[in-house]
Amino acid sequence: MKPSIQLLRNALSPLYDPRETQAIIRLLFEELFDFSYTQIVMQSATLTADERARIEACAALLADGVPVQQVIGSAWFRGRRFRVTADVLIPRPETAELVDIVVGRFMANAVDKPIDNPVDNPVKSGVEKPLANVHNPVDNLVDNAAHNPVENGLKTGGKRVENSAGGPSATGVDNVVEKASANVEKMVENALDNPVEKPVYNLMDIGTGSGCIALSLAADIHPSFITAVDLSTAALAVARENAKVLYINNIRFVQADILREENEDFSTELSTPPHGVMNSGASANETMLYDAIVSNPPYICRREAVDMSANVIDHEPHMALFVPDDDPLLFYRAIARYGLRHLRPGGGLYFEINAAYGRETCDLLRALGYTDVQLRKDMEGRDRFVMANAPFPSCPPPTAPFPDPFPASGQGSV
Repeated sequence: MKPSIQLLRNALSPLYDPRETQAIIRLLFEELFDFSYTQIVMQSATLTADERARIEACAALLADGVPVQQVIGSAWFRGRRFRVTADVLIPRPETAELVDIVVGRFMANAVDKPIDNPVDNPVKSGVEKPLANVHNPVDNLVDNAAHNPVENGLKTGGKRVENSAGGPSATGVDNVVEKASANVEKMVENALDNPVEKPVYNLMDIGTGSGCIALSLAADIHPSFITAVDLSTAALAVARENAKVLYINNIRFVQADILREENEDFSTELSTPPHGVMNSGASANETMLYDAIVSNPPYICRREAVDMSANVIDHEPHMALFVPDDDPLLFYRAIARYGLRHLRPGGGLYFEINAAYGRETCDLLRALGYTDVQLRKDMEGRDRFVMANAPFPSCPPPTAPFPDPFPASGQGSV
């Protein structure tokens, strides 16, 4: 193991600081080979020829700036593992905060703060697996078996162990496999036999990418039905695969361009509830079907690219990152206008934003008539989230007090 770790350090050190390098190395050995933290620190394991070859291939990709999540093929987000490719953004800690906010608003017993996402620094939080996977029982069983050999017996050679009551338990291997199998069967049965309850909280995620926002909302808000929207067919394929792996079925995926939907409904599917799904706050206007619209849209101005790391610029989809320099609120304007037609009165908008345009985003929403507009900081103290409520019919949009600082026709003033 020692020469392989040194190979990885040599590949990573020009791109990352020592702490980030160590976190990436640990993640690779845990995820690829199921080594424990102790084995990695002590460098006590012996790698096979195939494992050494795999490390060499990973080192070459990492040296080229490929993010470790793409090298592994997955990323952890709020306790769940999501497949990621070069076609989707890698889930980030601040986006998990956005999901926590929305879940907290809809679930009375939810805590409105980051969950299962301990952070020491942005890179570590992005690459290290949470200590406990409380949301996914199947992954929990497998991960516990892999990382807690004493408790689970997976690496004890199948020896019988004493349970908490003092009596003998089944072998660790049999116990883990049996429980995992039972959970899988139960989840498949639920997915096939349990239709979406009605009425439900009907939410939309615009720019779904890997599906990390939409699938987290679908899993953690009950009862709910989520419409996940993206322009990219490749991204939607990744999101659908993640839904299948996570056994989440109260969701649909729609290919649509929100910039086209801004003033006219081109996608009938997007603006029509699926059969059997009823909005929890049913409106007399059938088009006002969403209780909330959530989005982490493109918000980085092209001129900001010079300050971004190469592994992001070169390996994550520009479609999901950038907006024109002269119209940084392009997607927020389009989504907010769509929301005026399709959010129920009082329904919520939840945005992740560019920290440089918090005030401007709030002014835009007020100008369109949204109420209770709030700007909230992320865990690093940066303006990162904007929330607002759709107006009621008796509250028409104001005409003058809050002009759009970035009108669609050209560059506005800040």
